[in-house]
Amino acid sequence: MSQAATYNDTVAVHYVTRTRDGGVIENTMNRKPLILNLSDSRYTEAFRKSILGMQPGTEKTVIADPEQVFGYRDHSRQVSVPLGALPSGIQEGDQLAVIIQDEEIDAWVVQLTDDEAVLDTNHPLAGETIEYTIHLLSIEPPSSVD
Repeated sequence: MSQAATYNDTVAVHYVTRTRDGGVIENTMNRKPLILNLSDSRYTEAFRKSILGMQPGTEKTVIADPEQVFGYRDHSRQVSVPLGALPSGIQEGDQLAVIIQDEEIDAWVVQLTDDEAVLDTNHPLAGETIEYTIHLLSIEPPSSVD
């Protein structure tokens, strides 16, 4: 029997991420697999936990509710700013990096008027239920320390 993936393992996976309506967000099937350590918090907890217990060569599909991935939309994360404070030529849908309380955050321009812009700092997938189809290719051997 093959080894099952555990919390500190580094694994190679192919995956497809979809919205509940079937829209593909990301698909690694036709490129290099993702190699990640299952304790790496740069990936959603729902994605990492889905891989735990899997064995190489297996595939599973998991549904993750908004609170398990990018959270719910928070309307307090929308702010109005003077249009003059933004780069010229800005358009609705543009993404910006903004500094809020000494932290750089991604923001999207969701509305423009003649004198101001509304920026949204929610993750673009906030409020979405996400479907992951994960194929575990391998569990990498631990690095040897000399």
